[in-house]
Amino acid sequence: MSDLDQKILEMFKPHERFCKAMIDAYIVINAHGKVLKSNHGVQDLLGMTMKNLQKCASIFDVLTLSLDQPLTISEILSNTSAARFDNVVGKTTDGKELSMIIGYHPFIENDQVIGAFLLIRNMTAENSLQSKYKTTADRSLKDTLTGIFNRAFIEDQLSKEDKNLLELPTGSEHRNLSFVMGDIDHFKKINDKYGHPAGDYVIKTVAQLCENTFRKTDYCCRYGGEEFLIILPASKIDGAAIAAEKARATIAAHDFVFEGQKIPVTMSMGVAQFKVGSEMAKEAIKRADEALYHAKANGRNQVSLHDGEHTTSNQFKPNAA
Repeated sequence: MSDLDQKILEMFKPHERFCKAMIDAYIVINAHGKVLKSNHGVQDLLGMTMKNLQKCASIFDVLTLSLDQPLTISEILSNTSAARFDNVVGKTTDGKELSMIIGYHPFIENDQVIGAFLLIRNMTAENSLQSKYKTTADRSLKDTLTGIFNRAFIEDQLSKEDKNLLELPTGSEHRNLSFVMGDIDHFKKINDKYGHPAGDYVIKTVAQLCENTFRKTDYCCRYGGEEFLIILPASKIDGAAIAAEKARATIAAHDFVFEGQKIPVTMSMGVAQFKVGSEMAKEAIKRADEALYHAKANGRNQVSLHDGEHTTSNQFKPNAA
């Protein structure tokens, strides 16, 4: 062992008693990454004995690290003060993948970093479990047929919106919220004439067209059956009506072809703006639904608006289809 390596261990010695009680893995390295000291946690992490690890020229011979890009020994030791590296991805020579948080404390002599103490927390199992739960949670809020949000998401989202919007300043643009309720016209006839698989195809395609047409910040949801609800944050009724008309026209112009058969598909839509502070979000959705039925009663394939008192046809009303 070189004199410099011995110096590093002497710097570490005052902390050694405390480190023996650590559950997390730790290593003491020199400026080349050679492991001078470690605990049993490192053995569990890398699957190799401490004796074999200390034979390696560098810890980086048996463990590669990356933080968006490869994390080298020089990058780590370029820090002259204590640091923490979150979301570090590691990979051992035998292909084992790790998720880690690394704490760093440098050993400095003559203003130069000569080595470092690295505390390594293995987050692999925890991150995997969180990812599993997140995936499960995401699936529970997504419609299985279309992949867009489902009614459970709507209930969850609206319970938050009622409270969050009230907390915003009265003049804030983000206090505006509108709803578009859409329903595929004559959907029962589509099922009866072309079959239920064709009906499923139509619902899935309409969902995709809605997601592609409305803003990325809007929430497209399958409300039930052939009915859709779109939640438009920071949107007044006029803007929501324009967005709804764009979606309606996109759907009407799209070629729906299932197993060689062309299926005529149109959609009626109703629009309403949430009156923050004077109603619940569910009441605004009910008004959007009333506007939807107004559109259907007036010939379908059009957009109607409910301003809170009256239901009117949008100025973009096409010829009845």
